[in-house]
Amino acid sequence: MSARSPENGRPPSGYDFEAVELKWQERWAEAGVNATPDPTSGRPCYVFNTPPFTSGEAHMGHVRSNSIGDSFARFRRARGDAVLYSLGFDAFGLPSELGAIAHDMTPQEWVEQCCRKFQEQFTRLGFSHDWARTFVSSDPEMYRWSQWLFLKLLEKDLVYECEGQVEWCADCRTVLANLQVEDGRCWRCHEPVELVNRNQWYLRRSAYNQESYERLEEMTEWSEIALAAQRATLGPVEGVEFEAQGLDGAPITVFTTFPEAISETEFVLISPNHPELERWTAGAEVAERLKALRRGGGKREERRDANLLAVDSGAMAMVPGVEDPLPVLISPSVDGRVGATALLGIPSQDDTDKRLREFAPEQKTGGLKFKGASGAAKTKPAIRFRAEDFTISRQRAWGAPIPLVHCEKCGTVPVPYEDLPVRLPDNLASEPGAGLDRFPEFLECECPGCGGRARREADTLDCHIDAAWSHFPEAVPPEARSENLFDHPDLRHWIPVRQLVQGADNGQFSLNMRLGGKLLRDVGAADYLPDGEPFAASLMHEMVQKDGRKMSKHLGNVVAPQDLVAEHGADAVRFAVLYAAAPSRAFDWNEQAIRYCTSFLAKFRRYAQPRLEARAGLPADAAIDPRDKQRSKLLLWCDTAIKRITQHYEKLEMHQVTRNLMRFFERVESFEERVVKARGKLGEEDLDAQAIALLQVTRMLAPVCPHLAEELWSMAGREGFVCEAPWPQPSRGDDDGKKGKGKEKKPSREPEYAHS
Repeated sequence: MSARSPENGRPPSGYDFEAVELKWQERWAEAGVNATPDPTSGRPCYVFNTPPFTSGEAHMGHVRSNSIGDSFARFRRARGDAVLYSLGFDAFGLPSELGAIAHDMTPQEWVEQCCRKFQEQFTRLGFSHDWARTFVSSDPEMYRWSQWLFLKLLEKDLVYECEGQVEWCADCRTVLANLQVEDGRCWRCHEPVELVNRNQWYLRRSAYNQESYERLEEMTEWSEIALAAQRATLGPVEGVEFEAQGLDGAPITVFTTFPEAISETEFVLISPNHPELERWTAGAEVAERLKALRRGGGKREERRDANLLAVDSGAMAMVPGVEDPLPVLISPSVDGRVGATALLGIPSQDDTDKRLREFAPEQKTGGLKFKGASGAAKTKPAIRFRAEDFTISRQRAWGAPIPLVHCEKCGTVPVPYEDLPVRLPDNLASEPGAGLDRFPEFLECECPGCGGRARREADTLDCHIDAAWSHFPEAVPPEARSENLFDHPDLRHWIPVRQLVQGADNGQFSLNMRLGGKLLRDVGAADYLPDGEPFAASLMHEMVQKDGRKMSKHLGNVVAPQDLVAEHGADAVRFAVLYAAAPSRAFDWNEQAIRYCTSFLAKFRRYAQPRLEARAGLPADAAIDPRDKQRSKLLLWCDTAIKRITQHYEKLEMHQVTRNLMRFFERVESFEERVVKARGKLGEEDLDAQAIALLQVTRMLAPVCPHLAEELWSMAGREGFVCEAPWPQPSRGDDDGKKGKGKEKKPSREPEYAHS
């Protein structure tokens, strides 16, 4: 039901929120209040919301995330900081490709439509993004940097090619990323997924797992849920490590989570991705069995058993604490448990090892004596990680082309940096499961090495590579991005990002963004990040649900933000989303929350508007006269509210901000009631004090409900925008400015306000 009455087209309350909100949005745009300042003009504060996928329209999760980010950005501007707040778009990958197919568009047309729609929705919500700083990852001048980074990582051996399994959805006729497979089914069509084998490019993430994990101890400004997500994604496993030996005396570091049972070890397990695997595999027969192992589990339901398969390497190892030499098995089960390492197989302690026992050959030493490993194992505490190297190549057309050329004479040759970007075909149209190998004009090229005929790589880069540097473009002026993206001088002020705001399903992406900082550091492109950490603080919020489940078009439980804005207004939607729950909690969207918040805002406006208009001539530096019991109490309430609400803004506790604003307004209302009860009516000093308090409520409401705050600020006769007005300060400290003199003052009891 619309909030407007059919008789006059205006809301029943007489407050035309649409007209008011559009008016102030237009005036902000004309004045350029959201423009990014020079980073040296104040304390730099870069607020970063993770780029949304261009998969249609904004949903309530986007509204929650950007309401938090925008409120914090507006608060920091009011505190005098130089604030950078924009928003980019993650445009490559399957969601955009499938959206284009469904709407009979090219991917680029679909992305452009989605970006326009997002900008319209977010502007209508009053978010203060600097759209002059936006970027789209599918723009050639942007994806050239994914290609540039790939080449730099190739030089450092941080990307490599090997055969691997990929997720294949026969219904969608496309390869899926691991994150797009839910319980063995395609996230989009919910049909079973199979595994196919092919050569893939992998990012050597495992080289950074230890550093990424150890840095968590230093990340004191990350929310606990954000840190927990990092730990879960890294998958640390605590145990001990020590050195074993091959029969030739060659050392190998082995790991176990059962240090008390080392003597019960029956075999040594090595991951197929162990960096020293070749030393433990000899002969064509072992190599062929290993190849078959890697190709096992073509069907999704077979994968669990396939991970339990093992190959006898034919090698033996001496393990301290175990009398006889032990067979060395190769098994992918190692990766799923502890990563690409060597693991003791102890069937008495581990069910997986118990099932692998059948692959171990019978121990036959032939009476030979072996030297080298003897006595008890000299163990030391160690950690292994389940987070594996992951594939970054995709057999789809909609992505950054991998900048490699295949030449019969020269082999695989990198594209020269000066020839980047390798552009996608101009006539790229979407077909389910189709890749770049259907474009002969794209594939055929000259070899950069010999100048002969060659063929471009047909795979594209996964969007996780785009995410690895997605926090850099907004910090660089658009005109400088084509030549100077990672070493522009402004980056030394904006990076590390002051505040990352992300959804709770973003753990993998945020780990890869952290990884991106370390990769850029190690290829010599980000010396301003010596610790490789690009985010000083991170807030991770839970999702908005409906009927107890994640909102999904497939489930039919989506709430459209634009419909809520049309009925209740942008301010009410923002206030309700922040009021509903702490960021660490998911909440079930319902009409009760927004109706309650709409009612509060209407009540506040009706009360504040006439009282502020009546005192429109109040000087800007007017202060509450405390020479009266009731005004003194009001002053205490004001000071307490300012301190509490400011603290909550600083900690991004926006749910507490909204609750304390409500409580503060109730106190201001009660001041009038108390004065009338005591003296019959409000005097001039009382009216001034009341207006000053209402202006403080308005100022602190502005980051959450910017349009209503601007309207009341204007009606009060204040100059300029409320969003540019200084943040209110308490009139006195906890000691009331009196120290060391006179009789000790009994501390007054502060009014109760909500705490986190």
